[in-house]
Amino acid sequence: MEHSTFEQPLPPDRDLNATRGHDQDGRARGPKWHVYPELAAAGLWTTPTDLARFAIEVQKTARGDAGRVLTRSSVVEMLSPVGVGPFAVGFVIENEGEGWYFSHTGGNRGFRALLKAHRAKGYGVAVMTNADRGGEVMMEIGRRVAKAYGWDSLDQPVPR
Repeated sequence: MEHSTFEQPLPPDRDLNATRGHDQDGRARGPKWHVYPELAAAGLWTTPTDLARFAIEVQKTARGDAGRVLTRSSVVEMLSPVGVGPFAVGFVIENEGEGWYFSHTGGNRGFRALLKAHRAKGYGVAVMTNADRGGEVMMEIGRRVAKAYGWDSLDQPVPR
């Protein structure tokens, strides 16, 4: 994940490539972005490409390929349900179509993100928006990607 960081606030060299968040009405937020002290829950700055690379690492390691970063036991835990509901460690997991998908959504003031991937088939989507209402756009992009690439399920791409 070459373009990802938990640095808060963003250093000037990374800020050059960061976008400005927008509110419910599409207006630019006052400050370009907000500093979150809760790094685990809200502090990751990343790109759709880095999220996709992360999903590919999870998929390959789950398949049994030697992971470059993640261990097989960590990935098994990340993709196994815990407690009640469709929740694993860091992901929502759901059986759709012909198999299991793992996903995670994110949202901070002015930003929304989606990562959804098939556990075994090697496909997925990573979408980010710089708007509070970005969820609608992410769902539409997810549906179009699933249809264009013949995913086995055209269910909602965003976890329910």
